[in-house]
Amino acid sequence: MSRAASTSGSSVATRLAAFVLERHPFALASVLTALDSAGQAIGDSESSIDAVRRKFAHDLEARLRTNGTAAGIANTTPGSSAPRRFDAAVEEVVRACDGFLRRAAIRASLSPDERREILRGMLLTRAVDNRLKTFFTSGEVRFGDAPFQGKGFRSLGQEAIYAAAIRLRRGETFRDEDEGEWRGDIVAPLIRDLGVALAMKPDGETVRLVLSAQMGKAGPPMNGKDLHIGDLSNGILPAAAPLAVSTLNAAGMAMAFAREGSGRVALSFIGEGGSSLGEWHEAINLCAARRLT
Repeated sequence: MSRAASTSGSSVATRLAAFVLERHPFALASVLTALDSAGQAIGDSESSIDAVRRKFAHDLEARLRTNGTAAGIANTTPGSSAPRRFDAAVEEVVRACDGFLRRAAIRASLSPDERREILRGMLLTRAVDNRLKTFFTSGEVRFGDAPFQGKGFRSLGQEAIYAAAIRLRRGETFRDEDEGEWRGDIVAPLIRDLGVALAMKPDGETVRLVLSAQMGKAGPPMNGKDLHIGDLSNGILPAAAPLAVSTLNAAGMAMAFAREGSGRVALSFIGEGGSSLGEWHEAINLCAARRLT
């Protein structure tokens, strides 16, 4: 199989080549050669992609190591030898490519019903978000006779986060009505992650909870004490303004799930701002040390 064939016959291979060209351009030749030597073309199905992944990653790493060496080169930075830096660079490329292929496999595995739900969920998220904006621009949110000059937490541009929850254990099946306990998975959204909160229970009641929270109303979900949504009876942890607090809570719950052996998932969300905070690093270190991922 020629290098041209390895990318012309598969949209996945073509996208992988474009991904590498953008992120790791000097590794492109090794990636294309490794694709050729994988023994079969990458198809567009989950099974086809996963069948190629392991052999491709092994061959790519071998080729990257063959194509260069760091022996005899001075330390790149104090305390970091040239061979160690070279190994880290090779690992970065291999993991990036393998991650791309795994994401492509997940994308290929989505059923038509799941794809339709994601689209409906994104539309619902945008519609609720637009209504929240109207609350604050029209003066509908009031304290006495004065309009509330607070801030609506927009999720504009983040609607696709709805997809993060579609395969979690969610819905009425996982609520113990007798004991009032939630037995499903947990999400810990940030203040702009409206989509994933709606995904855990995509119905009118959840929309009402979101609008009530943003208007500071008494009653569920926050009894007027906060503008965020939180609904533990459906697996939604309340968002927190100190961004990394949600990750710490999710890490603690993940450790509890691991000790129970329940197989439940605690899913945290973070961005560049939150990942710069010490609490986030504490949570990630805990998860790594306890092997919670």
